[in-house]
Amino acid sequence: MRRPLDGIKVLDLTHGVAGPYCTMILGDLGCEIVKVEKPGRGDATRYMNVSDKFHAEIPRVGGDYFLAINRNKRAITLEMKSPEGRKVCEELAAWADVVVQNFRPGVTKRLGLDYESLRKFNPRLIYGNISAYGTEGDMAEKAGMDIAVQARSGLLSITGAHGSKEPVRPGASIADFGGGIYLTTAIVTALFDRERTGEGQEVSVSLLDATMSMLINYSVAVMDGKAQLAPLGSGHPQLVPYQALPTADGHVVVATGTNKTYREFCVAIGEPGLADDPMFASNQSRVKNREALIEKLSVVFRRKTTAQWIEVLEAADVPCAPVNDLQTAFDDLEATSPGMTSTIDHAGVGKLSQLGVPFRFSNCAGELRTPPPMLGEHTEQVLRELGRTDAQIEAMRAARVI
Repeated sequence: MRRPLDGIKVLDLTHGVAGPYCTMILGDLGCEIVKVEKPGRGDATRYMNVSDKFHAEIPRVGGDYFLAINRNKRAITLEMKSPEGRKVCEELAAWADVVVQNFRPGVTKRLGLDYESLRKFNPRLIYGNISAYGTEGDMAEKAGMDIAVQARSGLLSITGAHGSKEPVRPGASIADFGGGIYLTTAIVTALFDRERTGEGQEVSVSLLDATMSMLINYSVAVMDGKAQLAPLGSGHPQLVPYQALPTADGHVVVATGTNKTYREFCVAIGEPGLADDPMFASNQSRVKNREALIEKLSVVFRRKTTAQWIEVLEAADVPCAPVNDLQTAFDDLEATSPGMTSTIDHAGVGKLSQLGVPFRFSNCAGELRTPPPMLGEHTEQVLRELGRTDAQIEAMRAARVI
């Protein structure tokens, strides 16, 4: 099937997580991506590993973080601080439909690679910025990474064990990945707008704005109601029961999003009286009397195993789930979401597992086409496409531009 963004070209000046995740999504949807890395070491995520299978001391391959979020890209090395390196970037900006960068505010302007500089070579250019704190507020110049943004957003203050005062980082880089998704949305929107107007534009997303936007369900309660929120473990401040409950051999998550579902849940577990009790009859009363209800439910749920409760609750069509570890979750994904796991041949590590493309279209499809690139794997190829001769390429290498 055709890819929805076939023909769109992207100059990827990003590094780290949020920016490369954005360009990976664009690549999955069919964009042609040229990723620029610094000669020698490349993207810092080439050195980030959890698994011992990947060795950070071999930067040409990359750590498991890099290998997870950089597929469907060609990679070149380029010293952008050099005049020749800047010239190559200008030529690539003229070739591209989109430029994406996530340097700290002001860096691209000093390099001569900001939107105002590059639009001279391509008035139809869409230029995407992603930064920790944006470009306009009093935090714009501050250094920031995912955990710092999560802390400032308030997310760390509501994450953790029930009653805990210790900040807990969620297990995923919510600010980075959320920011990458928001920037992807903005870029695709700007491309659509360009189809109507013929004009390019600059679009920007901050990780803080993206993270705060994902806390939108708390916004009215906090800004207008001055609500004070604290960690609830797996619980939800606005729905009860909506959390993990202890079983005879682990935990099971239960999600009763409506009073009707709660009543069906009570009948299914053999406790219909909990639905009729005025303390628990409505969601508002359950939120108010959370502690008392969870205490009663915990006693009930410890009588059966997780598997037994899953069978009971699924038969009653009550949303529920076991609390899987990551290995189980990834192992199960092939059955629960066909197409979401695959392998691809990688020059440095052999068979490499990759998550699939999460979008589903009726008339087109995203696609995993090429593995995450080796450092500088496509430098000569791209430079030749720009018209450089072998002699010129060798001169650039000798001058450490590439």
